[in-house]
Amino acid sequence: MTTNGLAGLPAVYLTLVSLGFFAVAGLLNAVETALERLSKATAQDLVDDERRGAEIVLAQVTDRAHTDYSVRSVRLVLQTLATIFLTLVIAAAGWRWWLVALVALGLNWLLLMLFVAVLPRQVSARWPGGTMLALQGLTSFTVKLNDLFAPLAGVVRRLKPEGPQTEAEARYEMADDLREMADQVGEAELFAEEDRQMLRSVFELGQTLVREVMLPRTDMITISEDESLSKALKLFVRSGFSRLPVTGEDADDIRGLVFFKDCARRVLGDPEEAQTPVSAAMRRAHFVPDNMYADDLMRQMQRDSFHMALAVDEWGGIAGLVTLEDLLEEVVGELRDEHDHAEGEPVQLSEDEWEVPARFSVDDLGELFDLELPDEDAATVGGLVASEVNKVPLPGTRIEVKGLEIIAGQTVGRRKQVATYLVRRQNAETERK
Repeated sequence: MTTNGLAGLPAVYLTLVSLGFFAVAGLLNAVETALERLSKATAQDLVDDERRGAEIVLAQVTDRAHTDYSVRSVRLVLQTLATIFLTLVIAAAGWRWWLVALVALGLNWLLLMLFVAVLPRQVSARWPGGTMLALQGLTSFTVKLNDLFAPLAGVVRRLKPEGPQTEAEARYEMADDLREMADQVGEAELFAEEDRQMLRSVFELGQTLVREVMLPRTDMITISEDESLSKALKLFVRSGFSRLPVTGEDADDIRGLVFFKDCARRVLGDPEEAQTPVSAAMRRAHFVPDNMYADDLMRQMQRDSFHMALAVDEWGGIAGLVTLEDLLEEVVGELRDEHDHAEGEPVQLSEDEWEVPARFSVDDLGELFDLELPDEDAATVGGLVASEVNKVPLPGTRIEVKGLEIIAGQTVGRRKQVATYLVRRQNAETERK
């Protein structure tokens, strides 16, 4: 490797300058970490304690975004210059090019990791207030230095202007900040892990769309507006729900909601009301777009006092329904009834009789009975029953397929979905009789 061009290189001075830049970059990285950890309230406490330089620190924390941008910009410049200078010093040694590259890479990486990334962040994370007080002079100088190049940054922004921040971007940015705050609180062991997870769930609710938590239309249990109140009561009892959407011509034509308590009150008050059509007892339904944010819907439910809404897709069709409980589950986790049990493995009741979970594979069910069952339309037992009856299965729903009798068991969970199915050979049922 030719080194004639580097013969007059002041190696000692460049080495000292490079190490100095690395050191200052490490201090600035400590300031960045302290800015992330130090709240405005804590900075105000420093002022109340009459700590020297506390008012300057409070001003820097108040204008956190500008301070952080200035410190980060100068730090990156110093890191770049330090790396270049140290690489030039190594190149002046006259070694082969690959050895120069290897030594420069290793030495720069070691200095960056040890004196810029690791040690400053560890110290600053432990004492953010003390770090900001000790380095408030350097921080102020860095902000002023960066402001000298503000006109140049303005020219760049004019050449390529940034578009206005969208609501989604603002929500993601805020949620990221809040999640980081929750993680910091958790690291300080001020909250239990489950409490920290709940805080994160609350923050993430502002990023969650209704379509992500709703019950899909294919799983909705509805009733026609022409059905009688007595049939509605039977459907309420079988499904376990207290509210049902009322349909008109098809599933996209939701006319309203019918409540169990309204039907029971009318029928018990006057038995002749049992044949009254459901349309006479239904209430107004609330419709929301399926791309609405979950936290906005929760506030709307609280303001307008309703617990169920129909989600509408971009084409105007019904995409599904969402309840207040769906939104609460996003925060606290799944809500189970005291009688609910987790899904288990298939249980053999007799030689030709099994109880299987709703999500049990159709192929696996066929293997239990040495049969080849149709799996083109559904991959699970629950899906197979739903495709055969062309509606959501309810307890007692019965189908026959390939010599097997499949009977829906009881519903579980807040959404009242069938959890298990009884499957037996039809000839076994005949012999039992």
